[in-house]
Amino acid sequence: MNKTQYRLMAQDVKENRANLAKYRKIFKYAYPFGDKVFKRLMINQVKPERFIVFLNAMMGLEGNRRIKEFSFRIQEMPALPSQKKPIFDIVGTNQAGEPVLVEVQQNASQLFIDRLFYYVSRAISTLVPEGSRYRLPHVYVLSILTEDLFDNEPNTYFHHVNLSKNGRPFYDKFDGFLVEVDKFCKIDARLPLLNREQSERADMLRFFNELMEDPQYLQNDLYAKFIKDVSLEKIEDELLLREVDEMTDVKYEKESSFLDGMDAKAREMARKMLAKNKPIEEIVEFTGLSELEILEIKG
Repeated sequence: MNKTQYRLMAQDVKENRANLAKYRKIFKYAYPFGDKVFKRLMINQVKPERFIVFLNAMMGLEGNRRIKEFSFRIQEMPALPSQKKPIFDIVGTNQAGEPVLVEVQQNASQLFIDRLFYYVSRAISTLVPEGSRYRLPHVYVLSILTEDLFDNEPNTYFHHVNLSKNGRPFYDKFDGFLVEVDKFCKIDARLPLLNREQSERADMLRFFNELMEDPQYLQNDLYAKFIKDVSLEKIEDELLLREVDEMTDVKYEKESSFLDGMDAKAREMARKMLAKNKPIEEIVEFTGLSELEILEIKG
């Protein structure tokens, strides 16, 4: 089941939960990047090896930075009544006790970056007990994006985010990794075979792409286990129905659509003002876009 099929199923089952039985007959495998299914595939308290392989591949960690051990943790990020409660899909620590935070982002919302940094900041704030010195561990954040978020970078699907000052490294205890799954597949499909990326990350993303269609990628035991565990026969109705409820959250969809619409209008206005040779400063003030965004539109 691919992303489009998954979303159509969610809308159909939202209207009538009995329709889930119909999709069990049509599809053999679930969509692997649904929040609940993804957790089912990755979280194993006793044997975290599968998740360790996934983390090292997606974040491209090499040498002594590679994760060798991983301990899953219960999320402890309380919020005040007036605050949103930050929840990552998976949290844990590596062999050095460094936090690793992982999420799958289903919607390319304009709020994504704001929400991600809110989540990260709340998670970091729990790392220093009251009365302790402000000595933070290294924090890793991995976000799997099922929608293209950075349209202005059509040939770049992997983004490494860290803190810099005047173009140079400034704070080396934070590493954020954003992986655009769909964009990777588009890039991979248009490149000649010999020019395609050769990496652990690319191999695993190719596997997940095949898994969403007709899995034949049985090169090793790890992939065989993934295929077995994503089978709809192994996933109970309750989990899939909870997935449907999350995917069809009306409030979230409306919020995302509204902001995306506002951004589209601002960009269209910027194009018209650029065509009339209006000063950049005036366009910034009128549209609310940044100077960098306007320069990108200008090309």
